Amino acid sequence: MAEAKKPRVKSAAKVVGTKPTTDLIELAAAPAVTATEPVANSNPALPLKASDVKPIAAEVLFSSAKKQSDAFRQAVGEVVTASAKGALEVNGKIIEALNVQSNAALDLWRSAISPTPLPEALKAQSQATRQAYEAASAQWKDVAETTALWFTKSLEPLQSAFQRQGR
Repeated sequence: MAEAKKPRVKSAAKVVGTKPTTDLIELAAAPAVTATEPVANSNPALPLKASDVKPIAAEVLFSSAKKQSDAFRQAVGEVVTASAKGALEVNGKIIEALNVQSNAALDLWRSAISPTPLPEALKAQSQATRQAYEAASAQWKDVAETTALWFTKSLEPLQSAFQRQGR
């Protein structure tokens, strides 16, 4: 089995030319060396004694965590309530739109098969078609707006809980 060839790495001096390049690490470290010189000459910090450090009471941490948990639990409950209301409202509007569209379609067929002269039948059919289209487009626009409002209202409690949490 043949071994894979390893690519050769060219040195920086050969790539750029005969001059060796300056080391970027040395350039980056130069300002840091000058900035740390006064710190090295200062007195070392005194170590803290165990009696100087005051532990945070477990009750305080537990209380804070409990408050956060309660706030998020309440926000999730509000989200569920708002989402259920929105879903019911959107479903009601969809059912109403389908009922109106089916009634409009029936009216259109009734006007098409009624015994009237042809020009009047065509005129009645075109008017019924236009009215059905306008009603359907208005209802589906209403459904879309209600759906957008549903999602916005559903996320508001969580957004406010996260904003209160960040403060």
